[in-house]
Amino acid sequence: MAAQENRLILVAAIIVGVCLLAGLAAGGYFIGKGGARFKGDIRSVSVKGLVEKEVKADQAIWRLDFRRASQDLKEADAGIRADREAAVAFLKNQGFKDEEISPQPMRAIDKLARDYTQAQENNQLRYVVTTAVLVTTSNVDLVTKAVGRSEELLKAGVLLDGQQDGGTANPRYVLTSFNALRPQLLAEATKNARSIAQQFAADSGAQVGNIRSANQGAIQIFGTDGNDESGSYNPTSTPSKKIRVVSTFEFELK
Repeated sequence: MAAQENRLILVAAIIVGVCLLAGLAAGGYFIGKGGARFKGDIRSVSVKGLVEKEVKADQAIWRLDFRRASQDLKEADAGIRADREAAVAFLKNQGFKDEEISPQPMRAIDKLARDYTQAQENNQLRYVVTTAVLVTTSNVDLVTKAVGRSEELLKAGVLLDGQQDGGTANPRYVLTSFNALRPQLLAEATKNARSIAQQFAADSGAQVGNIRSANQGAIQIFGTDGNDESGSYNPTSTPSKKIRVVSTFEFELK
């Protein structure tokens, strides 16, 4: 009787063990399938989209500076006023409109008041008077043309002061419509990035899905002389520009 009970207990234990193993195996299978689906859902590829576009500046800023030095303040003042009037006449003769020409205020320096020693050493040039004429126009080609003819001022006895603060280009050619171009450039960068992602996906037997994330990245403006003009105070010395956009995108892979 005891032997029969032991056999029943053994059979029951075997059945429970088999069921337990089957349950663990089935659970592992479904967990494994679930993990594969999860990994498949987050498969992605990160690529950079590059676009370069040739553009032309839509604004030119040209500053004509003048300087006169004299022992007599009235003489210096009269001379620089004549220089400024001659420059305005020159600019109008070149075709610039009145609203594009802005005569700047005059400044006078008394060297004797600022530096007694320097004034004593050069007592014939006690007063220094400066002024300028500023041209701001959308007619970029006209500025380029007029700059080439500025020697006419020199022939008329008008000496331009070529000293520029901080090495700023003169004239400056600016792209004011940059913000209007930005959406188009970003769209082209996105298209370029998707094309690269599709090549990668084709090699790995996958398909490109939606964008998971995007980083606008760097947008740079270069002059034809190679200078980076992206910063606010960088030289903008050429009318022709090249805009370069490099954006990073992460695409889903199916």
